[in-house]
Amino acid sequence: MKKKKIALINWITNLEDEQKINQIEAFRQVSTEDLPRKIVELLKIPDAEPTEDCILHSSMRDLLKNQ
Repeated sequence: MKKKKIALINWITNLEDEQKINQIEAFRQVSTEDLPRKIVELLKIPDAEPTEDCILHSSMRDLLKNQ
């Protein structure tokens, strides 16, 4: 299961087809309706941040180290 998720993340990261990106975004929006409100709020935070303030992480461990 973990390998599938990583492969999917890599595929989405390299995706350039705007129509497919929009479809994925629409799916994400529909899926968030089932999530608790606080989780949805946390998921929206990255969209509100300027790209230049973002940190590129190579692994989840790197991400957790910066917390």
